[in-house]
Amino acid sequence: MSYIKNIVAAQSSNTKSQSPWKLLLALLCIALVIACGTIQAIHVHPDGDLSHADCPLCATAHVAVQVVEPPVTLHVAPVVSMVEAFLPTTPSRTITTFALFTRPPPVDALPV
Repeated sequence: MSYIKNIVAAQSSNTKSQSPWKLLLALLCIALVIACGTIQAIHVHPDGDLSHADCPLCATAHVAVQVVEPPVTLHVAPVVSMVEAFLPTTPSRTITTFALFTRPPPVDALPV
């Protein structure tokens, strides 16, 4: 038990010595966020100036905003129909010969 009490006491003494720096850093970050938000909110250009290409704050604002259209939803209706399936013909297992088949003449018998 005394070991745990010593560890807890050591941690609490470290946080007290580092606490002002952490608090200062946290306040600095909060002030920076508030300052940047205020600058962006009150940022304006003269009325005649239509081109803001040279303004980094305007360029960043236009890059960050992306207009996205929702995807088109296609309504698909199921189609049900009758399909006739024909069974493939099975080849016969006997060898058939064509009755009117005649053998061509030999190559040597052809006149040149």
